[in-house]
Amino acid sequence: MNKQSLASSAGKYHESVMIKEVLESLHLSNRLHLKTGSQIIDATLGTGGHTEAIVKAGGKVLGIEADPKMLDIAKKRIGPSKAEASKLVLGNFSNIEQIAKDNNFAEVDGILFDLGVSNLHFKDDERGFSFSDSEQDLDMRLNPEIQGVKASDLLNVLDQTQLTQLFGKVLSHNESKRIAGRIMSVRPINKVSELIKLLEGLPHKEKLNPATLPMLALRIAVNSELDNLNEVIPTAIGLLKKGGKLLIITFHSGEEKIVQKYMEKRTKIRIPSYQEINRNVRSRSAKLYVYTKN
Repeated sequence: MNKQSLASSAGKYHESVMIKEVLESLHLSNRLHLKTGSQIIDATLGTGGHTEAIVKAGGKVLGIEADPKMLDIAKKRIGPSKAEASKLVLGNFSNIEQIAKDNNFAEVDGILFDLGVSNLHFKDDERGFSFSDSEQDLDMRLNPEIQGVKASDLLNVLDQTQLTQLFGKVLSHNESKRIAGRIMSVRPINKVSELIKLLEGLPHKEKLNPATLPMLALRIAVNSELDNLNEVIPTAIGLLKKGGKLLIITFHSGEEKIVQKYMEKRTKIRIPSYQEINRNVRSRSAKLYVYTKN
């Protein structure tokens, strides 16, 4: 799918989670705007839903996005009229300190991480993020221009112990070991359909497609998601002013464990409203962690 098709689908498919709670946590509700000149870093810009809301509520935003396709959509969504209140740049949040410095956001009032990927990656992309289009290649790179290793490369090159460790990020050891054994016996594996067939008949959580968690583990590995998160949290806290807010929206236990390690104290946890969950099923597993810097 080309960029134009992705962009035309953004409004139809993607909805950023917990926008109301994010604005309230940043003191950007209609009743309480940040003071003039306050700065927020949206470290996971995506298609720009949170940034758009923050700018409308009075904030100035540095948006960082690793996926060039999503960045293009966000730029169209925010538009030139908001250019003075937003800087949208290509980059990985693992480099947040340098990116912030380069854009004069070195000491900020708030930083937001909305972890995971956009709905568009699952619905309107061709990189094998979803099991819904089984003939896609198992790629899963957010930025193929600078990332060399695809999901299929990992499946076809890693040994059984390494594969067990990869899937162990989201599955039990026994489940991971079974999957790794099957991969070793049938590879090469290059298509989503081949992975789905391999996973048939394996035990899995009720109401989940058998491919859901294994594909999540692959995406995490390809994009170094947990490693990057583990490294960036202390850096992000260092970029905050006294009283500044670090907001992290998680979607699974692997993310939660890392966040809790750094944000156990001075942290508030919020969950989506019933209304949002009914409107946007993606939000059902979301948790918003809010840390205030002393």
